[in-house]
Amino acid sequence: MKAIIPVAGSGSRLRPLTLETPKAMVPVAGKPVLEYLLDQVTGMGIRDVVLVVSPSGDAIRRYVDGRDDVEARYVVQQEPLGIGHAVHLCGDLVDDEPLMVLLGDVIYLSDFAFLAGEPSGNAIGVKRVAGDLSRYGLVEIEDGRITRLVEKPDRPVSNLAIAGIYRFSSPRPLMEGLETLVSSGRRTRNEYQLTDALQWMVDQGEHLFPFEVDDWYDCGTPDRLLEANRRLLDLNGGRCDIPGSVIIPPVDIASDARVHRSVIGPHVAISSQASVARSVVRDATIGSHARIENCDLRGSIVTPHAVLSDTVRRVPAGLAGPGRLNDPDGLDGRGGADGPDDPGVPEDPDRARCEIFI
Repeated sequence: MKAIIPVAGSGSRLRPLTLETPKAMVPVAGKPVLEYLLDQVTGMGIRDVVLVVSPSGDAIRRYVDGRDDVEARYVVQQEPLGIGHAVHLCGDLVDDEPLMVLLGDVIYLSDFAFLAGEPSGNAIGVKRVAGDLSRYGLVEIEDGRITRLVEKPDRPVSNLAIAGIYRFSSPRPLMEGLETLVSSGRRTRNEYQLTDALQWMVDQGEHLFPFEVDDWYDCGTPDRLLEANRRLLDLNGGRCDIPGSVIIPPVDIASDARVHRSVIGPHVAISSQASVARSVVRDATIGSHARIENCDLRGSIVTPHAVLSDTVRRVPAGLAGPGRLNDPDGLDGRGGADGPDDPGVPEDPDRARCEIFI
């Protein structure tokens, strides 16, 4: 079985964090988003991975090539023409063996081992959602089969959202559908949508079956990235003792990070060679080589190499800091351009907005 992971997205809603860091390499709870995806794929026994990268995807290549459990090939998407276009570019690299497609800005912690062992069938991950259903790509199901896929319908008739993970017993019908879209120039919201190719498959008589995704962590916007950071630290974060400082778990502090006379946590991830001195930091991610002194930070994302001193940031609900970006409607079956909403977690007013520091 092969896997395709499109990671060419620019991460516009994570800027300025993604000005120098590819979206897939943004750290969450101490690990890049892509690491979670590759761990998921290799845990299913898949080594053959095709990554669709942008022309500036060298950081992704270096990271993936440093792993000895992945045999990676790369396809360059020169223009941002959508997930469907990205998968279409991989047509010459796939044969008739089963294929997985995982979108590159969502962390999945559900157990998908059954997908690797399933002998036949096309399966699409779905999740029941609430709220504004028109923001999602939705599926309709009859007798256990998907009968319709609609990208952000004006009048939703289902609350089953496409979760961004797909399994095909053979990639041939999918690639035929994508070729039909691309050759005819059929776009939705100016991009070639994977959802439209899946609907083409249904129209041609292909059977698509849903499976439910339990744990899905969106990293497509600053607020959602921090939400994912909190959840993953709750699951995998640890505790540590640093003389002269107070550490409130769960946290993830790199072994070569420096913390001096500070209060850190809960829900703080500090990356390699960052330093924090005489500060209070909670609900935050600190990029590599960043330097923070005399600060009180909460609900903050500090980019790599940032220097911050004498700064107090406690952002109340409804206010937007320098790094806060709008949350426009997204593309390709998920809430937001970069990932799905997760309405299952109530919004904490003290965490409703975040700031990015560069």
